Amino acid sequence: MASYDLGMVRAFVLIYETASVTATAERMYISQPSVSYALRRLRNLFNDPLFLRRGHRLEPTAVAEDLYPRLRQLIESMDDVMSHASRFRPENSTRTFRLRLTDVGVTGLLPRILHRIRAEAPQVVIDVGALTISTVVQELRSGQADAVICATRIDAPDLLREPLFTQAYVGVCAPDHPRISAAPTLAEFEAEKHVGVAAETGHRSYDLRISELGIARSVSVVVPSFPGLPAVLADTELLSFAPEIVAQRFESNGLLRKFKLPFDVPISESALYTVRRQLPSAEFDWFRTSLIEALR
Repeated sequence: MASYDLGMVRAFVLIYETASVTATAERMYISQPSVSYALRRLRNLFNDPLFLRRGHRLEPTAVAEDLYPRLRQLIESMDDVMSHASRFRPENSTRTFRLRLTDVGVTGLLPRILHRIRAEAPQVVIDVGALTISTVVQELRSGQADAVICATRIDAPDLLREPLFTQAYVGVCAPDHPRISAAPTLAEFEAEKHVGVAAETGHRSYDLRISELGIARSVSVVVPSFPGLPAVLADTELLSFAPEIVAQRFESNGLLRKFKLPFDVPISESALYTVRRQLPSAEFDWFRTSLIEALR
């Protein structure tokens, strides 16, 4: 006879997500002692405490971290089967999908995504969160994110990568910058002060190329994202960079002026990342396909 049941698996997933036995009991509509009993059985089964108390929270052990993505997929697959996922109809779905985008993605990509999604599934909710490169893989694996779109290449065997589009980088400065022409020399570029953009945005190829070529760049300030550049550059003589489509938008609005960089920066390829699922899910397949079709 099996020493586990589906209720134990669901309890484990919810304890991981809520960090609380009480919250798990409320979401499962059972008593706290029942959840505690399920947790004891799981601890005996895996010969590991699974969760350790830290203040008011239950924090997962390394064993629980490893188990969570696989057990969560198991629960989702069971739920898909029981809810007739093979007959998934986008027009009737009220599902919430969790998407991670950069701030540039929010302004430049999200309108196209919403247009595509709402045309087929007007009741679906897209929960958009800020993309943080250092944590995004774990967010995908743990189910905190269903999909990620970024320029930084992520190589992981358990993730699916779908190339979407490429983008070049250009320099940006104040419209009336007194010394920077449309095509400054490398010496002119190096003589100026610069504004950096945080690496957590995922746009790393520019900084890597400057380091690789040994270019002297004096950075005066680092901003967390590209939309903050106009406010910083407009009344200064500082220089920075941006994806060409973003720089074009700034220039069209009279906020900044773009210029040709005096060195080559590799073309950046943005891609869609999702978890490689062991069992099919009609809902996630539809969401992934919709993102691809919206952005290609």
